[in-house]
Amino acid sequence: MTDLVLWQSLATFLIVGAVAGIALGLLLILKADKLPALNRLANRWIAVDHIGHALDKQVSVESWFYRRHRMLGAFILLGATYILIHFGMLIERTPFIAKLSAQMPLTLAEGVADALVLIALSGGAVALSVGLFLYFRPSLLKDIEQHSNRWVSGQRVIDPLDARRDHIDHFVMRHAQRAGWLLLLGSICLLAILLRPSLV
Repeated sequence: MTDLVLWQSLATFLIVGAVAGIALGLLLILKADKLPALNRLANRWIAVDHIGHALDKQVSVESWFYRRHRMLGAFILLGATYILIHFGMLIERTPFIAKLSAQMPLTLAEGVADALVLIALSGGAVALSVGLFLYFRPSLLKDIEQHSNRWVSGQRVIDPLDARRDHIDHFVMRHAQRAGWLLLLGSICLLAILLRPSLV
């Protein structure tokens, strides 16, 4: 049922587009001088530079972070301790490998299980170190913070999106009748294909 609705919606969309293409093709062929006025109404320029400026603002959380360093350090220490105890002493290797072996060969499951446990223990050890530094001496993390907080501006990505690209409009206006015939024939062919009895 969902597929039927989607195909019908797509067919309706294409039929409307084909009819609009026929109308626009006739306009290009017969009344090309009316097109600039229509083009001015349709081509409303919407600048996106304000979006880029909003996204390009720096958001600093360091002051909030350092004011609550003991609470955050305690949370990280608790989480790291849980990870180290669970994966270091409490994890049952046999059921874990049995679950993995349902999806892959036994030898591969054993290797994957060992790798996952090693990754968890390594992450827990790093988190434990960070939690200790954060709880007792957060100033020791400031050098790492300065190296990691490199500002990368997104304006270079936004600027190309904000450039006008109206060369296609100028090309069509210079070759209005040819473009109109091409659009008209293409739209008629599309409409004929869509309105065949086998597709309705």
